[in-house]
Amino acid sequence: MCENSARRWQTEQIIKGLYFLRRRTPMKSIRSGIKAVGATTLIGAIFAAKLVLSADAPGRSAMNAIIEGAKKEGKVSWGSYLDDAEVGDLNKAFQKEFPFVKVEYTRLRPPYERLLLEMQAGTFPYDTFAIRPNLIGQHRQLGYLIDPIDWKGIFSVDPRMVHPEGIAVSVITNPAVIAYNKNLVPKQRVPKSWADCYDPFFKGKLAVLVGASQVVTLWSAFGEKWGLDFTKKLLNNNPRWVSGNTNAQNLVATGEMLMVCPTGHGTWYRYVKDQPGAPLAAVFPEGPIATDRDMLLTPIKGAAHPNAALLLTGWIGGKGVTYMRTGRESIFHPNSELGAQVKRMGREIKVQPWEILLEEEKYERRILEIWGFPKAKN
Repeated sequence: MCENSARRWQTEQIIKGLYFLRRRTPMKSIRSGIKAVGATTLIGAIFAAKLVLSADAPGRSAMNAIIEGAKKEGKVSWGSYLDDAEVGDLNKAFQKEFPFVKVEYTRLRPPYERLLLEMQAGTFPYDTFAIRPNLIGQHRQLGYLIDPIDWKGIFSVDPRMVHPEGIAVSVITNPAVIAYNKNLVPKQRVPKSWADCYDPFFKGKLAVLVGASQVVTLWSAFGEKWGLDFTKKLLNNNPRWVSGNTNAQNLVATGEMLMVCPTGHGTWYRYVKDQPGAPLAAVFPEGPIATDRDMLLTPIKGAAHPNAALLLTGWIGGKGVTYMRTGRESIFHPNSELGAQVKRMGREIKVQPWEILLEEEKYERRILEIWGFPKAKN
């Protein structure tokens, strides 16, 4: 076997998780590889040992190996909470670029713990799917998480979209906005800052979501002191507590409420897209744009089509988000619809830290306690 063929074979086996570099690899070769390709060299895909390839485009070599593996597998199944219409163009674009991989998509619905039970029973319904942040620990404990992937080196994924452990790619960001009824809110009262959410003008006409996830986004962007003050001032403005994003948008669109604050840009976007002519407008308040991280796509170790899962996940993060029209596709991709919009605004972006995302429920409970909702029982 010639040297180039051996290297390609070696890369492919690493991607499949079947080959590991042993200690017999000369240290001189490892050092020269590190020097040649730098610290961001592919460190592995679905394998535990760290890898340093030689200088001949390691990202491209790994990508070629993944594609060859995906050709042999011929199929990929994935799931997320997005509906079929939101991922339709994305799936078609992937299918066109990689016609040898048949794409199957399923919209995931709660309870999400059910997937864990299926996998524990030996059934892996998805090769890659949107993992709930609060369930990452359980997936890790059961051995379903892949080992670190160099998503940037192989697929050109923005590092801000990548989970710090390299196990997943966040392809959704849902910036916090204020939505209001543009027919009923006077021009001089159109919200411009987060302080407008507790303007006495909107007292009793303010809808606030009891899910509180967007309030957590604001806490993480502006700090705990700001967040506590904002949470209390919302309470003092006599809000209508609402369960469900669509319900809140309906209340504002029909004029029963004048404003929902805060809400997600994606929620507003989908509502006005589905309800043409709805008198609902949204504004990014002055200052930094605060956004969460969401839809962590992660290939699952043990699934039937590992290479196709890597290919689809990396492709969505590096390119596929540009085919999404959700109002919450990654803000970090300059060619996504939302990313391009924010880029034109020239505003600072404050993204939810990973440590807060992974413990979001804890912060939500704290906010709900301030608002006087019963403390959840463990």
